[in-house]
Amino acid sequence: MAQRETDLMRQIEIDLCRETAGRVKVFRTNVGEFWTGQEIIRTDGGGVYIPKAYRFDTGLPKGFSDLFAVVPTVITPELLGRTLAQAAFIEVKTPTGRLRPEQEQFLAVMRATGARAGVARSPEDAIRIVTGAS
Repeated sequence: MAQRETDLMRQIEIDLCRETAGRVKVFRTNVGEFWTGQEIIRTDGGGVYIPKAYRFDTGLPKGFSDLFAVVPTVITPELLGRTLAQAAFIEVKTPTGRLRPEQEQFLAVMRATGARAGVARSPEDAIRIVTGAS
């Protein structure tokens, strides 16, 4: 049976926490839209009816990565040796999973702004992205 992306994502979250001794903070994101309303009525057949429904968007741009992390980064002595946070974006894909164009573009934009960003097909890939070794 092929590995599911959600199972891989959970393993990545666990391994990142373990490998960084909890210093890296990882968050799961959900991008998309759904229908909601003031009242939700469940039907006998297991369905749902929403009078005066309206579409709700999560607010994140299309292509936003599955996981993002805040990575403690030590700044050089020229900047007073302070530790600052650096963003990291991890797009999780199974070994056969493909990036959508908007995902490729999002990762490219994040890298161009100085964030760590990439595709993880394994927990090891995610660790390389977060540590800047990719």
